Amino acid sequence: MKKLSSTSGDCSKTFISLHDLGKGSDWDKGHNIYCLLDATFIDKTVVEKIAKFLSENKIGKALTDKTIVYESHVRRFWNSARYKESDKMIYSAVRKKDENGNDVDLEIKFSVEDLRRVLELRDSNDNPTIIPERLCKGLWCRMGFTGHVNGKMIKTMFTHAYKFMIHCVVHALSHRKGAYDETSDYMMNIITCLVLNRPYNVSQVIFEYLKENIRAGSGKNIMYPRFIMMMIDDQFKDIPKDANDVLGLRNMTSETINRFTKGPETNAKGMICRISRPAYVAPENDRWRHENSDSDNEDERMSQMIEKKTRWWFVRDGKRKRTPKTSPVVPMEPAPKIVVKGSSKEPQQRLVDEPVLDPSDAVQQGADLLKHTLESYLKKNEEVAAQEGQSASVQAESVKVTEHEGVVHDDLSEADSESTESETELDPLTLGRGKAQLKKKPTKKQKASDEEDSNYVPPEKTKKLRIKRKAVQAGALPRTVRARKGGDTLPKDKDGKKEKHVEM
Repeated sequence: MKKLSSTSGDCSKTFISLHDLGKGSDWDKGHNIYCLLDATFIDKTVVEKIAKFLSENKIGKALTDKTIVYESHVRRFWNSARYKESDKMIYSAVRKKDENGNDVDLEIKFSVEDLRRVLELRDSNDNPTIIPERLCKGLWCRMGFTGHVNGKMIKTMFTHAYKFMIHCVVHALSHRKGAYDETSDYMMNIITCLVLNRPYNVSQVIFEYLKENIRAGSGKNIMYPRFIMMMIDDQFKDIPKDANDVLGLRNMTSETINRFTKGPETNAKGMICRISRPAYVAPENDRWRHENSDSDNEDERMSQMIEKKTRWWFVRDGKRKRTPKTSPVVPMEPAPKIVVKGSSKEPQQRLVDEPVLDPSDAVQQGADLLKHTLESYLKKNEEVAAQEGQSASVQAESVKVTEHEGVVHDDLSEADSESTESETELDPLTLGRGKAQLKKKPTKKQKASDEEDSNYVPPEKTKKLRIKRKAVQAGALPRTVRARKGGDTLPKDKDGKKEKHVEM
């Protein structure tokens, strides 16, 4: 037994300060209570068979143990609790008195095997913690559940006897602090395995929620106070216990039993499976009934079930299924596509009707397609050029006909017509080949020329020479002006000419 620390003072003063130890939310009075399953309270009631079944089952001690819970010890446990993954154990501290009357903090630790032994759950690590959801809901429909198979499993939707069984298991074993009417997935697993006489690792499930509460940080609460007190009592027999330190849980009383048994019941369901026969053998293949069962058939209701993704359920084929969409998806036929065979030796996925081409064939197809496109483009340009040439010739002929009819043109109009007829046109053969080239046309003959066959050649235009002037410095007088003012003669150029100047 490991000693953590030693302090002085009496237990009552310690209890007063321990109300501030717990972190996060406080405890709930209806959480982890014990149940009254004694014959004194349940004889000759509708819950008699259910109570006997629960008390004789492997969770009987966890349901009925009446350990008194002391708040200071439970709060101190959760305040210092920690979990070590190396040895898979929970560690915490408990305070007690030493020989000198001083308070001493002692270490407490336990594993899932210790929890199983103290609670006498009679399961093993080889038992499953996850079972199919369909198995649970199929059995619950067989027990008389009146709600929808995809809705919440509320205990009020059962007859008195089954409602009492669900109430006992949820209040005693659930980790929740409230919402006791609704049954969670692992609570349904426990009840299903109890009724069908199937193995289930209840110890591991409880231990997992203890670990989660330790890791909750500020959200930590006083979880499973009765079970924690049972673990403390198992390791420390002489810890101080004060009557004023008792945690007030709302345990089951005779009034609770009367509430479940009062009133008439019209559609009472009979007891099934191991509740009615202790030697009952569970059906195979995750079924909730044997083939020769005479109870009502629930296959029609189960056909509407949609499997969910939860922590303690799984689908039999090992895959989680999503909720189906409201409108079915219409399958579309895939369009055939060309797949080029790669150099990799790995098999490539393709459709059945996909043609497979060699890379060289694909390149050749691309080259042929490019050549075909270019030829069609050039042919189209030639057709356009031919149409333009025809329209130009028609226009020229119409102009000549007009002249022969004697229409008088002035010199300006003649010049315009000549310039119009002598304009160059774009060569259609060069279109689409970069820069367009001009199409050369024969020049018109000179009018009133002696030589009929000579072509008109325009005269060459002489280029005007521009004389550059030297820049004159700003604020300085030209040399010629300075010479005139001084009476000197102007200097002559090398050629004997006077230098030109401009008077300022």
